[in-house]
Amino acid sequence: MLQTIRRIGPILDLFTPERSEWGVAEVAEALGTPRSSAHALLSTLVDTGLLQCRGRGRYRLGWRVVELNEAMRSGVDLRTCAEPAIQELSREVGETVHLGVWERGKVLYLDKVVAHQQVTVTGARVGSRLDAHCTAIGKVLLAHRDDAEIDRVLAQARLTRLTATTITDPAGLRACLDQVRARQVAFDDGEAVAEVQCVAAPVRDEHGAVVAAVSVTVPATRFRPRSEELRKSVGVAAGKIGRSLSAASAGLREEVLTRN
Repeated sequence: MLQTIRRIGPILDLFTPERSEWGVAEVAEALGTPRSSAHALLSTLVDTGLLQCRGRGRYRLGWRVVELNEAMRSGVDLRTCAEPAIQELSREVGETVHLGVWERGKVLYLDKVVAHQQVTVTGARVGSRLDAHCTAIGKVLLAHRDDAEIDRVLAQARLTRLTATTITDPAGLRACLDQVRARQVAFDDGEAVAEVQCVAAPVRDEHGAVVAAVSVTVPATRFRPRSEELRKSVGVAAGKIGRSLSAASAGLREEVLTRN
């Protein structure tokens, strides 16, 4: 049962906006598993409503995903709480802003606001998952995981070099994470995309736990003279999001108590 559950995540990860349909043989090849096993897993996901079979052995996400999304939104919705702050941040600094969370050892980008500049950075696609070691948001989120999870991520992850400045040494990344915890801010010095720099700050819930991170993404030529200004602005925005989350949580608790 546990082995089956562990395989569900990688199967669902295959379904993206770029490729919304998969066949049994394609899933088996992508996961490196026998075709019979892939078919059994896909059939199980169809039974739960997470996938639907479109005929000719083609599978795509099922409507149960929509129901789960609505169930999540009925609680405290991070994107809703964060939207005013990230919109304001982008207007204030004139640059692209991202909101991300920690999802199974990677950064999941929940939202972004693209700047309206003649030369700007589009940034990561909403819904995409990227490695943590080469992004400012990723460093913030990884730095605030517990020691056991950090050890596990560094043991399992390949610190792939994407640019000349990407950190690929586990010891070097650990030292970087120590600095992030001390400064409560992380930088991406062109480590994911050359000549693109970022600064990110942690978003904390009402208990002080880091639940997300917000970043500003800037062409390097504009980032360098404004790094301190951008650092302060992103920290202020992160604080606003945290306060909005806390207020929403308090409101939800009050609503539950009133109903009961």
